[in-house]
Amino acid sequence: MSATAEHEQVDERSARTWGSALLVGALMVASALAVVAGVVIAVLAADDRGTAAEAPVRLTAPVAYTDALVPCVDGWTMADGSSCEPAASPDVWPAGEPLPVRRSGSLLAGTTGDALSALLATAGAWGGLVAGGSVGLLLVPVLRSTASGRPFGPGNDRRLLLAAVVVAGAWALATVGDRLAAARIVAAIEGTPRWSSTGSFEMPTGWLAPAFEVTWWPLLLALLLIALAAATRRGSRLAADVRGLV
Repeated sequence: MSATAEHEQVDERSARTWGSALLVGALMVASALAVVAGVVIAVLAADDRGTAAEAPVRLTAPVAYTDALVPCVDGWTMADGSSCEPAASPDVWPAGEPLPVRRSGSLLAGTTGDALSALLATAGAWGGLVAGGSVGLLLVPVLRSTASGRPFGPGNDRRLLLAAVVVAGAWALATVGDRLAAARIVAAIEGTPRWSSTGSFEMPTGWLAPAFEVTWWPLLLALLLIALAAATRRGSRLAADVRGLV
């Protein structure tokens, strides 16, 4: 081998080493920042600041309502002069008063002043960041050993499996948190007097109910990590068997 070719190979290995080091460093920084951001969002939510505490709900009101989520009321007509049925009594719901929910893909209801409800309702945001950062930190040694040509390094399978557990745990927290937050928010809405141009009134019981919504893609990610952990464990055993035969 000529000196020129050997020098080129050394340069190539050096470039790969630097590239791997930069990738690992970037992953560590991004993961640490994600964990910090998740903790900050949780603290702000508990202090009734930052992300709004909203949870998915569904309408169970025994009355019709307009697209603007305004319930139909006896004796009240809509802007185009039409009316809708069934209608609530004016003693139950003031005419023209909208329901305390908003549309954003699904129906969301929010409340303020309840730290636990806020933490539960925003669990998908802060929990996802903390989980994502934790998974990144867990995978740093895996990435480092893979970059150095040892994809089946000791402990990589356990790290991948633990990352899958973290992802699944964050998914469960966000899913259950939304449901629990919705129940608490609905109870708070029903137990708090509301105000309109005609005076105060109470939210009728049973007009709102918690909605159970499930996002499935995090489970697919957890299953992928489990599959990688199983493949890494098998690769480690095969590598150990090969070393034993040499």
